[in-house]
Amino acid sequence: MNTEREIVLRITRSMPPTAKHINEVFHSDSEIIEIGDKRCLFTIDSYSDEDHFRTDDPYLLGKNLAACTISDILACGGTVSFFAHSITVSENWDVEYMGKLSDGISDVIKSCQGFFAGGDLGFSSHWNFTGVAFGEAKRIVTRKGARPGDLVYLSGPVGAGNFEAASQFGIQNPELGKLFDYHRVEFPLRIAESKLMCRYASACIDTSDGLLNALMMLSEINAIGFTVTSVPYYPPGVTLTHLLGLPVELLMAGECGEYELLFTVPPEQEQDLKREAQHHQMKLYQIGRITEPGNAMVMSENQGIDVRDFDLSARNYKDHREYVALLTEYLMKKKQSDR
Repeated sequence: MNTEREIVLRITRSMPPTAKHINEVFHSDSEIIEIGDKRCLFTIDSYSDEDHFRTDDPYLLGKNLAACTISDILACGGTVSFFAHSITVSENWDVEYMGKLSDGISDVIKSCQGFFAGGDLGFSSHWNFTGVAFGEAKRIVTRKGARPGDLVYLSGPVGAGNFEAASQFGIQNPELGKLFDYHRVEFPLRIAESKLMCRYASACIDTSDGLLNALMMLSEINAIGFTVTSVPYYPPGVTLTHLLGLPVELLMAGECGEYELLFTVPPEQEQDLKREAQHHQMKLYQIGRITEPGNAMVMSENQGIDVRDFDLSARNYKDHREYVALLTEYLMKKKQSDR
């Protein structure tokens, strides 16, 4: 099967280029476009039932869809100016449902002090949402710029997205049902963290495809390695893996990410970053360090897991259960062989 990367590169080769498009393909969470004397940020993302969002709370769904779209702007250190969307309405959604969904989207846009620019509406048996965000930044941070010796920081715990996805897998277990009912994930809107990050970071990417994929992307783009010494896991996700007898590392390796900011900081900037974060009572997690190329190590339970050969992608499997099973097998073998 063709990989996402191959398809994106093939599409890009077909399109007319412009010098006003500043970033290279994959090198930035948002596209960087020169308009007049400004460098503006643009992002577009689509979501559907294949992304395993819970849909029984339309207000929360709206907030999550908007926050996930805007995450790419925040990962570049930007602020949102305009937001637009195209929604394909499920046959099960009525006017009241759409009103609550729109309220959730609206509250996120207001939190960003942005404005709604319009959109499009369609109807089908399955829902689909495409979000579009435009923004600006005084200093744009891309995925390129990390160097050996930089510290690796994370804006929040890992695993909330994979926890949410698991809630939609139809696992028949009363104890898990209570866990999912009690913990309903609201994806973060890291506005304050983005403002702080862009002052000190050498590179940044969000964890929309999971922490491990974000680390591998930074590694490839910057031709560097990494060592992760500690991962702050989402506590309900840890409970979930324990109840199912699965490796906790699934929370960082699965591709239903949590939309946190993963960024690198030069060591000479770290004390200023920590001082300012403390001043604003902001919790950041220092999880590791950038190394020379040829290294990709994640420490877990006092054990190092070498993930240099990691290449599993959910998009290559029609059945996500098969993907999770292979991912579990990969992690279990790694933990056994690296003891």
